[in-house]
Amino acid sequence: MANIDYDAMVQQLDLTPPHVTAAINDLNTWVCLHARFAKILQVIMNAIAGRSRDLLIVLIGPARVGKTTLIDSIAGMTDALARQAGKRRGCFRFSVPPPDKQGRFNWTAAISEAYAKSDEILPFDKIVYGDITEGAPRRGPGTSSGAAVEEALWQSFINSIQLERLATIVDEGNTIPVSLSPLQVDRAIHSLKYIVAETRQPLLIGGTSAIRHIVEHDTQMKVRVKVVMQDPYGNSEEDEENFRIFILEMEKRLGPKFCVPGSLSSHSREIRRGVDGRCGLAVRLATDTLSQHGRKHKLNWALYKNNLEELVRYSGDDLAMERRATRKPIVATAEAAITRRTTESRNVEMKEADSRNVEKKGRVGATKNTNAPNHPYA
Repeated sequence: MANIDYDAMVQQLDLTPPHVTAAINDLNTWVCLHARFAKILQVIMNAIAGRSRDLLIVLIGPARVGKTTLIDSIAGMTDALARQAGKRRGCFRFSVPPPDKQGRFNWTAAISEAYAKSDEILPFDKIVYGDITEGAPRRGPGTSSGAAVEEALWQSFINSIQLERLATIVDEGNTIPVSLSPLQVDRAIHSLKYIVAETRQPLLIGGTSAIRHIVEHDTQMKVRVKVVMQDPYGNSEEDEENFRIFILEMEKRLGPKFCVPGSLSSHSREIRRGVDGRCGLAVRLATDTLSQHGRKHKLNWALYKNNLEELVRYSGDDLAMERRATRKPIVATAEAAITRRTTESRNVEMKEADSRNVEKKGRVGATKNTNAPNHPYA
């Protein structure tokens, strides 16, 4: 059988040209400085700059509302302020990684990502100077066992935050209850509390409403939490006007070369209703339309409307439901995973712990004494 000529297949497709792809990339990296974005940014930056003791900041909002864009801006401005003060960086930032082989929160991967984003060598990946006959120095592990590597990485992470007075920023926190067991969720959240308690520096974690109800599931955590809501734009006249200004700025960002001026901003009400007031979705529909039609057509209302109607047809009800869930004081599924375990399940957990000869005091989140610091590698 002859090999498939993929080069010939590519030539038959009407692919998005590079100059349109560059415009799409520029729009995707655009910071959404709309009115609500700037107000939330002001609140969080003041909380971080104030160095409030034992402060865990939780940024909540539904999908595609602009949380990651906001976190990108906070991380960038925190670093900029640190450089103005003569420091190398202002924060450690990472996203929630998949669980490790033991089903725990993967702190090794998380901290490694934080160091990589800071352009810093990992503490256990240092220069080894051997015998002169061995040639040039080489980079190798400073510790041998996996447990020693984890401990060295964790201690270095904590010490760096404490000594350099860094904020910790965690994105995609809502994946914690999705990917971990109830006990491991407890351990992960109490590890975040441990970071705040040990370093006396603020920690910002962003996610959907589920993350709020996890960190607030006991009193000691709740009094340490500052909740900041990033809701989509609503139906008020002020919200409608602010959303129109956002769409107008998006048109200006693309310019007349890629977008017909006024074609989208004149239909901002329809766009706001279709995307449920979520700026991230409005931008995504624009980039989707450009990638499909940018070779031959400018972005206009007729082309944009096709993608908007498709979104409403398949996801309109889900968007409205997610908005309501964000405003509920309790999310039943997240709360049940933490606080509604039956007596039988608790007894089973205790028996399993006894069979493994694990001392309960040393396990993160295993006791009701939430005042005690909890080490993540238990």
